[in-house]
Amino acid sequence: MSENGGLLREVARQVERRFPSGARIVVAVSGGPDSLALLHALRTLKDCLGLDLRAAHLDHGLRAEAGRADAEFVRAFAESIGVPASVGNADAKAFRRARRLSLEDAARRVRYEFLSEVALQADADAVALAHTADDQAETVLMRIMRGTGLDGLGAMSPFASADWGGRRVNLFRPLLEIGKDETLAYCAENALNPRIDETNSCADMTRNRVRMELLPSMRSYNPAAVLALNRLAKAARLDMSFIRGRAERAAAGVMSRRADGVSIDRAAFAALHPALRRHVLRFAVQTAAGDRADLSESHVEDMLAVMSGPAGRGVDLPRGARFETDYLHARVLVSDDRAAAEIPLLPPAPVPISPRGETRAGGWRVLVEDSDEDALALARSRREPPGARLSEIFSAAALGDNLRVRARAPADRFQPLGMDSDKNLADFMIDARVPRRLRDRIPLLESGGRVAWVVGWRMADWAKATPGARRLVRISFRRTEG
Repeated sequence: MSENGGLLREVARQVERRFPSGARIVVAVSGGPDSLALLHALRTLKDCLGLDLRAAHLDHGLRAEAGRADAEFVRAFAESIGVPASVGNADAKAFRRARRLSLEDAARRVRYEFLSEVALQADADAVALAHTADDQAETVLMRIMRGTGLDGLGAMSPFASADWGGRRVNLFRPLLEIGKDETLAYCAENALNPRIDETNSCADMTRNRVRMELLPSMRSYNPAAVLALNRLAKAARLDMSFIRGRAERAAAGVMSRRADGVSIDRAAFAALHPALRRHVLRFAVQTAAGDRADLSESHVEDMLAVMSGPAGRGVDLPRGARFETDYLHARVLVSDDRAAAEIPLLPPAPVPISPRGETRAGGWRVLVEDSDEDALALARSRREPPGARLSEIFSAAALGDNLRVRARAPADRFQPLGMDSDKNLADFMIDARVPRRLRDRIPLLESGGRVAWVVGWRMADWAKATPGARRLVRISFRRTEG
């Protein structure tokens, strides 16, 4: 299916387009033919492209002995080709019950959170996923059946970023123009013996029925149905890249930020072209809530109906957000209670932090480790929303060894990055639009009695890392299990 022919050649082309020599890539490996072919291909290209690889596999706890066997298979295979592997375990069923999700969605989320954790530990440039052209076709069909808009029709991108477990992660899909028949052929040619997941044949899952029933039926009308659906997705992504830019410029003229979300001028919104309105609403939700992964086209239709109706109406949105109107404005509001519940509790007293290694502080794990200038350059190139960045690089000399983690105190002062003087910490939190109910739960990194980092929001200017410093340290905050 690849226009350039050959899985190995296509993977090399995609890597060279996206990464410089020395890139660190975490490869998600299930043990099936697609991910096994991807890991083997990247390992084959490792030396000529200068790649630093790590395999990652999660046992979701859904398949008992078969799941444990898959994990051991991936570990052994990675070791046999000289690639280190991170293998984890999760209880997807418990996660499903706690979050009230479908089992399929719960398994996907725990896997992505695990991958984001491995990527953070490896300081990776991206997580490579083995989605193929067939997976893309299935995704397009599923979204069409659910009534998607143009944005959803674009399905998966070869390179994108996403918020996984509170962290921004770059996603790399070098097999999107490769068919499953090609991954199977690659495995056969290279004497690879992939694992077969029997749940992929379970007719209870929508995606499996699309793969086993709907796509074969479509091929009876058009043998190149998978290729056609992939062309559709690519065209939709191209159109959306243009529309999204126009929508963001339009949003700047009608939308303003609030401490608890965003506000939209109803009159200015009504003057927009109808084609832009729904995209402006999506952008508003993304701005207020940090992402819009669960926002469906039906939610957008409900928001449009509320916007054009009388004042005082509203509609609930995913992840605890709400959309409501008054006479002049509409607002996307984010529940502080929901957001606070996602921030682990801090202990009542300050916790000393080891200058090297890991320390437990209430619901947080704090890791201090050496870093380098390459990691610093990469960290500065990443754009993350406030509240999402849980890892920063500091000057070791500026921080010193007297580190503590604590909650805020009334007299705290703080010198935000980019400022030459300090200010009241409470004023900083107001200016940074930190929701009121979150302020006592956000951890502070203290060094020698001074606030060095309002975790997730801003580091102190005096603690920043600079190129040429004798020693740099990365400090990462991670939520503990449960």
